[in-house]
Amino acid sequence: MDRLGTIVVVDDEPFILTATAQFLRSSGYEVHTCDQWMGVAMVIRQANPDLVLMDYNMPGLKGDEMCRILKRNAAADIRIVIFSSEPEPDLVAIVSRCGADGYISKQEPGHRLLRALSTHITSAV
Repeated sequence: MDRLGTIVVVDDEPFILTATAQFLRSSGYEVHTCDQWMGVAMVIRQANPDLVLMDYNMPGLKGDEMCRILKRNAAADIRIVIFSSEPEPDLVAIVSRCGADGYISKQEPGHRLLRALSTHITSAV
């Protein structure tokens, strides 16, 4: 099967990280994962992803700060989407603050997640 794109999923919650990665792989994406902020830049360099799906509530360094750092350095041209269960008005503010390319709520059903990712990846090409 042809891959739809490469995604790095960053989340410190093991269940969410595993479930999201498995769902995306079964949907045709090549997926790499990272469960802590310290390894994100290295995983991005190795995977050269089309998109980074970034948890907001990470311990030590929030997703918005990671996004700012990555956009300044390692991942300036890579699309970063905040993946969080924060309320939508908060997500809009977070994206605006950090320069992310968008957000996706963790409460969205799988088909909406796939549609949003496809839109973000397609617009990056």
